[in-house]
Amino acid sequence: MKQNFTLCSKLYVVFALLFSALFFTNSVNAQIGCSGERVLWLETFGTGTTSTSSPDVLTSGLTYQDTGSLVNEGVYRIIDSTQQKPEWHVSADHTGDVNGKMLVVNGQAETFFQHTITEANGFLEGNYNISLYVMNVDTLGICGTNALLTKLTFTVEYLSSANTWIAMTGSPLVAASVPQSPTSTWVNQGGSFTLPSTGNFLPTQIRITLGDGTIGGCGNDFAMDDVKFSYCAAAGPMPIELTSFTAHNKGTGVSLDWSTSQELNNDYFDIEKSVNASDWTVVTRVKGAGNSQTVKNYNAFDANPVSGINYYRLKQVDFDGKSKYSKTVSIKVDGPKTEISVLTNPFYNTLSVTFNSATSQTVSARLMDITGKLVAAENWSITSGNVRKDLSAGALNQGMYILTIRNNSGEILYNGKVVKQ
Repeated sequence: MKQNFTLCSKLYVVFALLFSALFFTNSVNAQIGCSGERVLWLETFGTGTTSTSSPDVLTSGLTYQDTGSLVNEGVYRIIDSTQQKPEWHVSADHTGDVNGKMLVVNGQAETFFQHTITEANGFLEGNYNISLYVMNVDTLGICGTNALLTKLTFTVEYLSSANTWIAMTGSPLVAASVPQSPTSTWVNQGGSFTLPSTGNFLPTQIRITLGDGTIGGCGNDFAMDDVKFSYCAAAGPMPIELTSFTAHNKGTGVSLDWSTSQELNNDYFDIEKSVNASDWTVVTRVKGAGNSQTVKNYNAFDANPVSGINYYRLKQVDFDGKSKYSKTVSIKVDGPKTEISVLTNPFYNTLSVTFNSATSQTVSARLMDITGKLVAAENWSITSGNVRKDLSAGALNQGMYILTIRNNSGEILYNGKVVKQ
């Protein structure tokens, strides 16, 4: 939108340029976050060089425009550059991906973005955090003293047992206006919200809604990226004093040990396990001491860990159903060993190898000369029990070679020298 500046407006622009040169940089503000953060949802808007729409942008607030300059109020696109009008800043997205995209908007007063997060096991009461990065894409001085500045509103709600949306404590939150700046500047905004106790009912859905409280007009233009919603796992103390929580290998299983120095209304502990630190299942339940002022030692055993990294945490539950989580501990569990023997070493035309495997699997055999050059390779399907496999190597020159055998996870099962006669 073109502006016919008065003399006062021009003087304002000059002053603003001088002021901002002293006090603005293109670095972001201190990041908004929480202690013990567990990220539940993150929107980076992906990568690419072509314009796209977003299913989370509300059509009642914004209209998707595929091509051309974003000159009209209330239009948007997901794109890899902020300069969607000639007078806007030229900047890449905040995430830093190659051809990283962001949401770019010619704003008006609207509720423009909404996303629902689902947690099958339910959301725990406690503190949650939302943060995002927003940029005023108008170059400094655009619109003069009448410049309109983007002002975001964060609304966070949970779906109640009555199937109605209820605002979490702290919602809605109105952020500060996003100022113009001489260079492209990402500003971190957001805040904390509390999910109150909902008794025996655990909400499984939380809805995030973003609005722009500034009317359409010159100056209300912005880019948004890296929208994150997190659970603040360390926001409050457990109703017990947990002095230790450890995991160690014991036979083919994992032993979990923990101690408390005091307990208050402690009903029981659930020991939960995950293979990705995100999706959790209950291994077993251990009865708590109720009320105690002395040291209590506890133990549980996971007889069926997976091969690889196993994650464990304690869910402590009060008599009234309230619960808190401990820190997460991890331990690596080795899978069943595969015994490998080279039968013919030295060998002539065929290199023979025997396997004693507890499970069926696929392995790769690679033979390299002493310079590291690959000279022979085969993939073998190994059944459980004793199996013999042969690697054809009659065309090789006499000398020393290195045989390496890996499983389908890339783990080295055998690495040794062999000699061709």
